[in-house]
Amino acid sequence: MAKAIYLVSLEERVGKTLLSIGIIKKLQEEGKKVAYYKPIGSPKAPFSNKADLDVGFLQSCLEPTDLPYEILSPVSIPDCFYIDLIDAEKKKEYLEHIKNAYERIKKENDYIIIEGAPSIKKHIRVGVDDLSIAQELGINELVYIEKESSDKSIDNIFFTKRYFDYRDIKIKGLIFNKIDFDYLPRIKELSEAHIKRYDLSIIGIIEKSLQLISPRISEIKQAIGGSLVNESALESLDGRAETYLVGAMGPQSALKYLRQAKKVAFITGGDRSDLALAALNTDVSCLILTGFMQPDTSVITKANEKNIPILLSPSDTYTTLRNMERIKPGIQPDEVDMVLDLLRDKIDWDLLLR
Repeated sequence: MAKAIYLVSLEERVGKTLLSIGIIKKLQEEGKKVAYYKPIGSPKAPFSNKADLDVGFLQSCLEPTDLPYEILSPVSIPDCFYIDLIDAEKKKEYLEHIKNAYERIKKENDYIIIEGAPSIKKHIRVGVDDLSIAQELGINELVYIEKESSDKSIDNIFFTKRYFDYRDIKIKGLIFNKIDFDYLPRIKELSEAHIKRYDLSIIGIIEKSLQLISPRISEIKQAIGGSLVNESALESLDGRAETYLVGAMGPQSALKYLRQAKKVAFITGGDRSDLALAALNTDVSCLILTGFMQPDTSVITKANEKNIPILLSPSDTYTTLRNMERIKPGIQPDEVDMVLDLLRDKIDWDLLLR
């Protein structure tokens, strides 16, 4: 009988996919048969291919399986306009598909890593939220993921605990993920005074890894609908941007901020050659020129010398930045072992797997 590890969160973008990868690789090291299961997948758009990209990628991290995609992620609900696309009448149908798929996966594996919805609030209107799914599957303990690097995390945890108690579901343990380095000691303080005293266990505390959570330049290019000006910097699209900065001031003022940051995606107008040239003398990963305005030849020459991509955005600065903030950076196949290294000594594996 397979053991389920169901990962959930109150907030979005807490790194459930990254954690799933690390847990899967750890179990594979121990010779276990592991399946990844995402009850409700989210395609990129309402009318695109219904496949969830995370599901396909996670399957590439596993041993080959004969199980079709429809079993690994039996329900597909797009993020965009999903309120209009589903209703409460679908609840019975969706839960039946989810349970049937889960029962089939259980027969062939030692562990099932279940990635919950972006938030435990998602789909609650129609009764296919994470807690409803867990109860349908007979799972009464969920692993809660918290990413907040502030004392707000305690409010999130205790709100979730009270809600779980109301729904008659237990929190198996907490994983703090993507935590800022300077907040790590504070979590340890809070764990003694405010967490363990309420019979909550901490499974792990994972520091933020900029190398894994920062978007690639290629992902930025796709998100903003941009075009590459200098083809000679094509290979640099694989690089990552750890910080976004908007240039709307004089070069000297901009340099004050640029010199304090690393691997910057610098956003400015295509007519601001002075700012673009100043940025190219610092640690920038790419230039993003808004308004779809071609840069001066001097900017292109300097960028080519340093192999820095220049992206033209068809949108204004505000829209460009908003589109960049929506990026969900993906893990590449050659980074999978890096994920396990990040988790290996930070997780209480006995507690997680018991």
